[in-house]
Amino acid sequence: MTQPFPRHPYLTGYSAPSGVECDAPDLIIEGELPADLAGVYFRNGPDPLYPPREGQEYHWFHGDGMIQRFEFSDGRVSWKNRWVRTEKYELERAAGESLFGVLGNPMGADPSVADKHYNTANTHIVFHGGKLMALMEGTIAVELEPDTLATVGNYNYEGQIDGPITAHPKLDHETGELIFFGNQAKGPFSDFLRLNIADRNGKLIKNEMIQAPFPSFIHDFFVTEKYVVFPVFPLVFDMERAIKGDIPMAWEPERGTHFGVMPRNGTAQDVQWHTMDARWSFHMVNAWDEGDSIVIDICASNASNFAPRLDGTMATAEDGLLPVVRRWKIDVSGTTNTVSEEILDDMPCEFPRTDDRFMTRSHRHAYAVGGESSELIFNRLLHYDTSTGQRKTWGEDKYLLGEPILAPRSDDADEGDGYLLTLAYDQTTSLNEMMIFDAADIETGPIASAKLPLRIPAGFHGSWVGA
Repeated sequence: MTQPFPRHPYLTGYSAPSGVECDAPDLIIEGELPADLAGVYFRNGPDPLYPPREGQEYHWFHGDGMIQRFEFSDGRVSWKNRWVRTEKYELERAAGESLFGVLGNPMGADPSVADKHYNTANTHIVFHGGKLMALMEGTIAVELEPDTLATVGNYNYEGQIDGPITAHPKLDHETGELIFFGNQAKGPFSDFLRLNIADRNGKLIKNEMIQAPFPSFIHDFFVTEKYVVFPVFPLVFDMERAIKGDIPMAWEPERGTHFGVMPRNGTAQDVQWHTMDARWSFHMVNAWDEGDSIVIDICASNASNFAPRLDGTMATAEDGLLPVVRRWKIDVSGTTNTVSEEILDDMPCEFPRTDDRFMTRSHRHAYAVGGESSELIFNRLLHYDTSTGQRKTWGEDKYLLGEPILAPRSDDADEGDGYLLTLAYDQTTSLNEMMIFDAADIETGPIASAKLPLRIPAGFHGSWVGA
């Protein structure tokens, strides 16, 4: 018998489990849906099927992957959602209860899954080489059928990858290549990173192993036309501490931040390391080459409270916890190994995106969600024009907003010419809406909104696949 979920911030309200898979063939539209908006928006996020095992503290990152699929066609929007049928999902579904420890902790697992594969597939979903892949950074990808969302199975590039794949691969639209990495690639707490590149057909063409200065929590990375950059932030894993029962991951700002720069056509032997003061970031905006520099726009903070410091205390707001948009420059000429920084905006924000067609190239337009608050609350949609330095904002306090995704007006449209999509949660009705904005004029509000008949739990990342 399925048990009730405990009271927990990530198991109640906007983040509460939905418990359902649905099909809605024709959502109610408020406003006028653009006639040239045609394609599919996929989004991934955690939606736990069962409550955590007794005595374990739940974590948002542990929920089972649930894919949302919105199809825009002929002035209509259809929606369906499906859980990713990972081994974890199937084993727990058969048992009728959670079997794995939270975040895969083997100490909290049922003995029946001691040798089973932990994969929630709950963080991102990307389409490349004809395959739709659900991703979490701790393991390999899971392939899905794009129309039905049926799970095909684990995808490991024909057996060439047996370790983790980042949830944030970079698609170079000029070459068609997908560039991705694996953190702790030689096993948990290892200090090795693995770089992979797949060609436009999905064939693996590069597999390099790079040793980092120390094992770190690395969620995202940077790719330009010429380079790959691995950011090693001082959020440090330590196996000896874990074995002793001490803090397995700690914020150690005295180690500083390190950037491993590798030519895309190079090898691990070509990696050069650059440094800066302690910083933390979940997500980059974009990166590109500019003369003898690599330029990186990023949402970053001066500290992290994702883990305690070595003395057990947590970083505080005075340490600079709120992420804001910054610009980092890495000198690749060999003159210096330090990294410069410029603060581009002061509004706390997260989930930044650009027009994906310009990934790895210089961009003008960037989008994010944030808010004017001492805490990171996503009730404002942001549009940054890096050419003018202007930030446009839209929001209503009743809405909480998800990651903004740009749907270009056409494949060859100018950068930023299209529609900005965000999945919004109305706190007054406890229902969701798929909002559609003119990407060039978000301040006037959504030009159309597809109304959902229920609530979708807060999620992570998504992709637009044009018709």
